[in-house]
Order: sequence, then structure tokens, then C-alpha cells
Amino acid sequence: MKQTQEPVFEPMPETPAEPESTAPESSAAERQAAELSDAKKNILAGLLWCVGGLAFSFISYYFTEAGGRYVVATGAILWGAVQALKGLFVWLKIKYRAGEYAAFWRMLAAAVCSALLIGYLSVLSTQLVSGGGELPLLDTEQTYDCPDLGLRIRIPAGYTALEEETEPETDSTYARYTMYVLDGNWEFNIDALQNALGTDVESVADISDYCQIRDSAYYDGGIIKASRPFTSNGIDMLRSEGRRTEYPGFVFTNYDLKQGQSLITVGISYPANEYGKTGTLQRIEELLRGIELTETTE
Repeated sequence: MKQTQEPVFEPMPETPAEPESTAPESSAAERQAAELSDAKKNILAGLLWCVGGLAFSFISYYFTEAGGRYVVATGAILWGAVQALKGLFVWLKIKYRAGEYAAFWRMLAAAVCSALLIGYLSVLSTQLVSGGGELPLLDTEQTYDCPDLGLRIRIPAGYTALEEETEPETDSTYARYTMYVLDGNWEFNIDALQNALGTDVESVADISDYCQIRDSAYYDGGIIKASRPFTSNGIDMLRSEGRRTEYPGFVFTNYDLKQGQSLITVGISYPANEYGKTGTLQRIEELLRGIELTETTE
């Protein structure tokens, strides 16, 4: 009888240990790098929007005719500031956790300086919205005296120093006299053409056709009330009201009068939300009462 031989099991050779995986560490580093990259993008984009909004606001203000309408890019300024702050917070947090304290404090100092500068510019920008609070307004009455036209105007306190200009007569143009004052929201101006009316023009009613043609072009935003007779301080005038597309938030009025053969147009503009109010009508009447027709030097 054969004896059954049991198999002999030999130990398996030891498998060399595999090096520990560095995947978690590399993954964390990649995430941190991605967060830093996003933070930098947010900071840059936010600053561009913020500074661009401020620049646009100042350009809009300084290239707008005095007393006209300008734009303050409040949305771009605020959105850019918030975006930059969010990116800055993430960047500083990562640097602080990584122990890069020198970079942390440098960036924080630069951020504080930038915030102070942007804050200062933002204050200047918001002051533009107040409608001329920075204008040098006089606290005394002024007088515009033009003997060539036989015209004298008393301007009440609260307006800028009057600015006037005279263009002499040429072979193709009449002598022109202009004057204006403003307070940031209201503008009061004179535009006069000396001896521009023919001898057949005997009263202000005779220039009504001319005024209607002019108004249809001047009030390109729509005529509120067409030219019509009006009397103030004993002076016969033609009065019209309308809007201009260049200044959508304002109402413009023209008061046309005749002095000898000269055509004098008094212009008053003010914010549209003040139209028809009792205070507005009283203020207009005060300006018109200051108009006086005198003897000409001719």
C-alpha cells in the first residue's frame, strides 16, 4: 500500500512594498493653485471694473456741457469693488494658511492703500450726482448790462458768476451776444442777435412762424407746449417748452422777445421732475422779472 505524500507548501516571495501615494498632497496643491488663480482673476477683474467705472464717470462729467446731463457708473464701481474684495479675501486666506506672512502683509498693505484711493475717487464721483454742489455759487445779485441791445438783467443770488461773450457782425452773420449762469441743476441764459429782424417785424407776434420752425428742430425730444404769447414784467414774449434728447432729464423753455430789430431769446432749463411745480413757476417768474429793456447806444 502506497503512503500518500502530503504536498509541501513553500512560502511565497515577499512583494516589495509600493511607495505611498502622493495623490492627496498633489490634489490639495492643485486646488490651492486653482483657488489662487481664481482669486487673482477676481481681483484684477474687479479693479478693472471699478477703476473703469470711475474713469467713465469723470470723463462723462468733464466732457459734458455745463449744466448738462452726465452719467455716473455706480453699478460698475460697486460691482467691481465687491468682486475685488472677494478675490482679495481668498488670496489673503490662502497665503496666511500657507505661512507666507510676508506676502500676506504686503498684499494687505497694498489693498488698504488702493481701497483708500478708490474710496476717495468714489466720494468725488458720488458728489457729481448731487448736481453741482461743488460749483462756486455767489451769494450776491449780479447784473448783465448790454447797451448795444438795450438790455439789462438782474440775476438773483445763488448762481455762478455770469459768463458772457460777444461775436461781432460779419458780412454773413449778425452780431451775437450770449450770457449764462447756472447752479448745477438750473441754467439761465441769453442768446441775442442784433438787428436780425426786418423792418416789417413790428411786434413779437410777427416772429411766431420763425419760433415754431426753430422749436421743431431745437426740441428734438418733443415739444411740451408750442410757442404762444406770454407777458412778464410788461414785456411781450413768445413762450415754448420742450425736451432735448441730449439731456433727457431736463425741461427746456424759450422766451423770445423783440427789442428794436434785435431778437432776444431767454432760455431757462431745469430738472424734469420740477416741471409744473409752484416753486418752479415762482423761480422762473423771478428770473423773468429781472429783465429790463433800456435805451440802446445806437
